[in-house]
Amino acid sequence: MLRLPNMNSRQSSWLIKTCLIFIATAISTVSTAQELDKPSPQRIQELRSEFDAAILELKDAIKAIKKTGHEFYENKSTVAHEYRNKWKAEATVAEDAYKRVREASFALFFETPNPGEEVNKIVSMMNQDLIAQGQLAKCYQTTKKLLKLYPENKDLYNLMGRVSILNNDFTFAQQYYQTNRETAEQLGVPEGALYGNSMDKLVSGFERELAFRASDAEGEPLPKAIIKTNRGEIVIELFENQAPETVGNFVSLVQTGIYDGMIFHHVLRNLIADAGLMTMSRPQPIGYTIYDEHQKPNARDHFRGSVAMVGKNNEPNSAGAEFRIMLVPGPNLDGKSTVFGRVISDLSVLDNIQETFQVNEEEDKEEFIKDAKPDVIESITITNLRDHEYEPNRVKKK
Repeated sequence: MLRLPNMNSRQSSWLIKTCLIFIATAISTVSTAQELDKPSPQRIQELRSEFDAAILELKDAIKAIKKTGHEFYENKSTVAHEYRNKWKAEATVAEDAYKRVREASFALFFETPNPGEEVNKIVSMMNQDLIAQGQLAKCYQTTKKLLKLYPENKDLYNLMGRVSILNNDFTFAQQYYQTNRETAEQLGVPEGALYGNSMDKLVSGFERELAFRASDAEGEPLPKAIIKTNRGEIVIELFENQAPETVGNFVSLVQTGIYDGMIFHHVLRNLIADAGLMTMSRPQPIGYTIYDEHQKPNARDHFRGSVAMVGKNNEPNSAGAEFRIMLVPGPNLDGKSTVFGRVISDLSVLDNIQETFQVNEEEDKEEFIKDAKPDVIESITITNLRDHEYEPNRVKKK
């Protein structure tokens, strides 16, 4: 995010320095080749043209910002507001150009066999910010490819150590920790540092999850929920074998249409995305709760992409319609809430869900983001239903 500097500060503002470093370091060398499946020559030309145009636009925007800075310091303070307004407009242009460069660079990087050193450097620089932006899937995919290009790059290797565990790649994270213990602890890669869990426990837990998935693939097909949002479609596989009552409740609610128009009301970047509680204008209670299933021996655990019920203040049997999609692994929630599905596509849609809460680290509490506009569930469709009725097992009132 490009920010407008204070016009009373030095001319070498963050905006100018960032853009100049970007241009000087990223747009300076010739390409290197790696053979992959080639797209059509026309597509390559389109991508290259988009990239070249975006780079040129960004260069021109930087020149304009520099010129305005010189004019501000060389003229009287009585016209300072004019240069400030001009600077704001030019900063907006530069920010838009930066976004175009980013999109064009990543398109070339992933779609062409030979993006070139110029593009690789730009992608590598921008990739480091993807975790902070919540783009975990993109960061993981990009870092893996960059490591193949630059296997000796320590910064990339360290980044992979961090992002691998956020994307359920516990095997790499374990190997990384064993060979880079001190660096791993500094980066937050665990051995007790993350969630209070050891790497061995996380690895064995995911091996158990993979065994469940293999069994699911061999048995009767599982029901699927296609969640259509304003961001795109999210497809969820429902764990009817391990959480039949929870799945029965969810399917029955979907069939009533209650989720249509509900919002992702509680989203914390790189943590969770909760929905099923309210629409844009009001709460949508269902009037009952269901029995927990997380106490069962075959209960599924919380990984990135897992879908779980949300109860009331950790009270037993208090879940109803609200559900949570895990944006990162959550072993601290295992045995506390019922996991009844997992996202099988598209995790990148989830990474773009609008953040609605932030953590105030100084006060250690969550705060609602004032101007956040929550994303909406437009509809949910269930496929692959098995040959029986899907009904909730409601908690009986005493």
